[in-house]
Amino acid sequence: MVQAQRLVALTTIPRAEDAPVLSTPGAAISRAQIALILLLATTFAANHIAARVAFDHGTSVLFAVSMRSAGTALVLACWLVMVRQAIVIPAELRHKALAVGLLVCAQSFFLYSAVQKMPVALALLVFNLFPMMLGFLSWGLGGDRPSLRAWIGMPIALGGLILVLDVPSRGLERDAWDHRFLAGIAYGLAAAVSMASIMALTQRWLTPIEGRVRALSTLSIVAIGSLSVGLSMGGLSMPSDIKGWLAVMALTLLYGIAFSTLLIAVPKIGPVKAAPFFNFEPVAAMAMGWLMLDQTVKLIQIAGAAVVIASLIFISWPKRTTT
Repeated sequence: MVQAQRLVALTTIPRAEDAPVLSTPGAAISRAQIALILLLATTFAANHIAARVAFDHGTSVLFAVSMRSAGTALVLACWLVMVRQAIVIPAELRHKALAVGLLVCAQSFFLYSAVQKMPVALALLVFNLFPMMLGFLSWGLGGDRPSLRAWIGMPIALGGLILVLDVPSRGLERDAWDHRFLAGIAYGLAAAVSMASIMALTQRWLTPIEGRVRALSTLSIVAIGSLSVGLSMGGLSMPSDIKGWLAVMALTLLYGIAFSTLLIAVPKIGPVKAAPFFNFEPVAAMAMGWLMLDQTVKLIQIAGAAVVIASLIFISWPKRTTT
């Protein structure tokens, strides 16, 4: 979840020193590890498909975000209690943890809103522009300059996105664009900007906090924040029928399983090695959207999706190290 909530999890996973490293530097990623990552990407995509079903059956975005975050936070809290992990955030970092948590809350709302208003795969592809945004944001904050791969791959990815959004046939006239689709694009871009900010600030501010505690803190803030906003604004609309409730239960279960597995597995594999294979999520979402939601896309959009994914893989593929 490169992808929707999957990459929120990447900002909150334990640091390398918090978990045993099962792969040595420079070692190639194994087929079993690749299969696990593809399964995780598919699970996160299924979470977004379930979310779209829930939205189509009366569920509000804030209710879905609240249920998903609260459910996963509860399971994570029980896990930390079982392993006797101290749940402590240093006083000097609490306001920063709160700020990042509120930003994650906004990102969750933006991404689910994009999924609500446009085909799931296209929403995820727009959201997946955030690694490029993160590179420039980190550079602006004094970090490393984007790599040559990034400078080459970013324009190609943007060209692919133009095809994904079907700009050639729609043209630039506003009347040719469906307002709901335009809103979905705006929400997807807002989610991408939020995600880039979350990752940059987490790296700069919150690395002293133990990874699992950081995850629990973030999820708890998202749950409380979305519930508070929903209650104050009347935005906690529950599902209107049993299918909607089943979808909410499914998205909570899928997200919880994927998030927990990601929390354990990715630090052991190595986030840099794992990142390229997570670009499978929009592909899985496109297939499931076609099979389960009757969401169809044009051939030019499929070609654009292939260009975007290939560009992101090119940018994020680990460099070969020499020994």
